[in-house]
Parts: sequence; structure tokens; C-alpha cells
Amino acid sequence: MRRLGRILICLAMMCLGASLRADTFTLTDGSQVSGDPVSPYTDEGVVFKQGDNYSPRVSWDRFTQESIVKLKDAAKTAGDRDLVEPLVDTTGQQKSKRNNITVHPVELPPRPAHTAAVAGIFFSPLGWFIVLVLYGATIFAAFEVAVYRKHPRGMVCGLAAIPFFGFLSPVFFLAFPPKQHAVEEEPVQVTTDIQTLAPQSAVVPGSMRRRPGEAASMPTVPPVPTLPGTAPAPAVAPAIELPPPIVYARGETSFNRRFFETKLAGFFRAVPSPAEKDLRVHIKSARGDYVGRRITRITPAELYLQIVKGEATADEMIPFGEILEVEVRHKDLA
Repeated sequence: MRRLGRILICLAMMCLGASLRADTFTLTDGSQVSGDPVSPYTDEGVVFKQGDNYSPRVSWDRFTQESIVKLKDAAKTAGDRDLVEPLVDTTGQQKSKRNNITVHPVELPPRPAHTAAVAGIFFSPLGWFIVLVLYGATIFAAFEVAVYRKHPRGMVCGLAAIPFFGFLSPVFFLAFPPKQHAVEEEPVQVTTDIQTLAPQSAVVPGSMRRRPGEAASMPTVPPVPTLPGTAPAPAVAPAIELPPPIVYARGETSFNRRFFETKLAGFFRAVPSPAEKDLRVHIKSARGDYVGRRITRITPAELYLQIVKGEATADEMIPFGEILEVEVRHKDLA
């Protein structure tokens, strides 16, 4: 009887310990599960021991966060704890920590006094720098326009220096065509001195006189006699009038293949025509000045000019982009 009593006491103590170890876990649907979680945990969920019986397996998505934390604390092995730990939501704890952050007000620097947008340029060093740069750029633009359009540089730049209205000067003179400077040739005064053409005795007395109503006429000068044994004086050949040069400058003309094939078509011939045989092509480029009598070859980007070097000829390659001026003039012109 004593042995039977001891066995009953042990069973009662075991049941009491199981009941003490049992805990209650809340599910997401509001229901509760009581019991001791059975180890090991699985990915499908956990089984609870309820006295001598076992509950069905409860999946992890049915537990609330509080129940998951309890299951983590009740885990008997490290593997069960590692399986439950990723399911614990720590965002709520981080939010509670963030709520403890104290935000201090930011002290903003003092703002300058409010001024007009245009007038504010003159109250800062950067604004004055921008104004001076624009002022200098306007005068420089006026100078380039004066050179390009062949206008008086002093007048164009002087008008561009007027404050606030000077920027109109380059625009105004750029709209006008280039000014043509006419070359005025001074007349050659030819004075005929009768005294130098013949001696005083050769002038017929009274030849300078004229009757009333008779038109004035030059005196008749007899030919100067030639002494025996001397050669006659050579006759002075009349001066030959040379054609004026033709100049094509960059800015007024686009130097390309079409320009040379149309304006200088006669210089492509191997045998020049009578109109071009005494003419030469003078080309000023960034590489230097070239004088030739014939264009031997031309491409879309360059031409080859035949120049004379001593007693031989050579073809000089000149790109169109480097040509500054093309001039066609007579070979006897300096």
C-alpha cells in the first residue's frame, strides 16, 4: 500500500508540473491555445502537449507577435530559437526607440534685406563682375562687327560703350551691308614744256599769236634734227593699262569646291586661254602665301595649286578651311 501511495504521489506531482509549465498562446483570430510546446519546432508550425494528449500542429502565421516571443523564450534548443527568431517583428521596437529622439530647432542664417531683382546686381561683388564682363563683351562684339562689316571701329565701339544701350550698336551695324571704300586714283598731270622739246630758235616767232576770232592752237614744233653718226632717239612706248585685281575675302565669300569651279574655272586648264595666260592666283592661308598659275586638282576639302620653285613646279595642297583670301591679278602687278 505504501508503494502504491508513492506512485500516486509521483503521478500527481508530474501532472502538477505539466500544468505549471503549460502556457497560453494567443492566435490572430482571437482564440487561444494552451499547452507546452513540443520540441523540435518545424517549418509547418508547432505542436502543444496538453496533458496526455497533443494538439494539432498550429502554423506560424496564426500566432501573434506576443505568442511568437513566448515561443522563442520557451524554446528548449538553439535550433528552435533560430527558427523562431526571424519571425519576430523588430520594427515596433525600432519605432519606440525613434520616438525617443529629440529634434532640436535649426537656426537659419539671417537673410539679406529684400531688394529688387535688377537693382540687387549692383549690391554684390558677383553682380558687378557679371556687369563688367557683359560690358567688355559688348565692346569686343562691336569691334568684331566693325572689322567684319568694314565700318569705322571708333564709332562702332564708342556707341557700344554707352551704358544700357550699347548692346544695340553691334546689332545695328551688323544689319547693314559692308561699307565699300572707293579707291580714288589721282589724275596724272602731264605738262608739256615746249622749251624742252625744241631749242628756242626752233620756235617760230609769232606762232604764239592768234588773230581775233581765231582759236588758239599749239605752236608747230619742227622735229629735232639728228646729227650725223648718231642713232635716232627711241620712241617712248605708251603705257599698257593692266586689269585691276579681283579679291575674294573670307567672310564675304565661302571658299569651297563650287566657288573655285565657278569663279576660277579657267585655271583648271592644262593650256591656259589668252584671257588667263598672264594672270596668277594668289592665295593667303594660315600656312602662308602661295602664287600659282594653275589648279591641278580639287577635292571636297582641299585644292592643289601648281607653284613655281626655281626652274621646277610643285603642287601645293591648301585646305579650304585655312584660306583667308583669294586674289586674281596680272603677273606684272606688284
